[in-house]
Amino acid sequence: MKILVVSHSSVIEYHQQKLEILAKDYGHEITLVTPPWWMEGGVRAEAFTGGSIKYRIGKTFVFKKRAFHFYFDAGRIIKEENPDIVHVEEEPFTFACFQFLSAAKKRGKKTVFFTWENIRRRHNPGYEFFNNYCIKNTDAAIAGNNEGRDILVEKGCRAPVYVIPQYGINMKDFILRGGDAPKRDYKIGYVGRILPEKGIVVLIDALSGIPDARLVMAGTGASGYTALVREAAEKKLAGRHEFTGFVEREKMGRLLASLDILVLPSLTTKTWKEQFGRVIAEAFASGVPVIGSGSGEIPNVIGDAGLVFKEGSSADLAGKIMHLMADGELYKSCAEKGTKRVLEHYTNEGIAAKLDFVYRALLKR
Repeated sequence: MKILVVSHSSVIEYHQQKLEILAKDYGHEITLVTPPWWMEGGVRAEAFTGGSIKYRIGKTFVFKKRAFHFYFDAGRIIKEENPDIVHVEEEPFTFACFQFLSAAKKRGKKTVFFTWENIRRRHNPGYEFFNNYCIKNTDAAIAGNNEGRDILVEKGCRAPVYVIPQYGINMKDFILRGGDAPKRDYKIGYVGRILPEKGIVVLIDALSGIPDARLVMAGTGASGYTALVREAAEKKLAGRHEFTGFVEREKMGRLLASLDILVLPSLTTKTWKEQFGRVIAEAFASGVPVIGSGSGEIPNVIGDAGLVFKEGSSADLAGKIMHLMADGELYKSCAEKGTKRVLEHYTNEGIAAKLDFVYRALLKR
């Protein structure tokens, strides 16, 4: 089966792993279309083209600050590649998604797009036009979370909608933590962006009343807000904290394995809620129990493999942390269930298998 995949975020080699698996294990002919570069984590990333799949670097114009782009040659790429399916990993409200879906439909190709959008909102008139067209004219859609699926249905999508994360993890990148829960000096970790909506201050408040807990925070953010977070930690945790800053992907497995509990305390805003929480799956792969807030997709990602606290409540979070610290059986159960859950749902191999199912179902319609 010939699959044309359009994905700006797949300029990074790490994000191409599921495509390599689809080609090697399922026999699909994969052609990946990307811009020549993209801004990832504030850094310009040049498109990686050294894998075993086929690459087409599109002629694009990228607006750096708006993270917006379009292709000059979408129709020509589809005509020349002549795929069975066009898989567009771009939000349906983007011009890039509209370009490839409309061009594919003109040539009678099956189409599927991907969305993370889990906030109900109206876009500006241009984006709303693209959104309506793509949602109502695609042959299938993939949402990265459950609410994203519901929103697509509410907006008139009559095609099948599958819930599949955009990217999985490679288990080889992580170190499975062994042993029972420590009796004291717990290392409670936060890994992610340093932003107000990530709820880090809620975690600091929760830990202020737990003398046997130490905060380990990894990530970067705006210098002003990061300074405020540091100040809050210094004031409330009395030296029981450490900030590692940015952690390279190659070192993430070792960092996570050093933690006793990972906390994702995200806060919902008018324009954002947690869309997935990839670090939860990474903690699962490391055998680290997870506690998350009720924001967005977090409870669904955790499932029965961790604890969920009331969003914004430092008291509830503190109670959940102390419960996990005090109950050795619960701690061990969460660690084991997390490892099982990541293997069942969040590896690149698992996601490739689900995509193969989507592709085969598409051609049968």
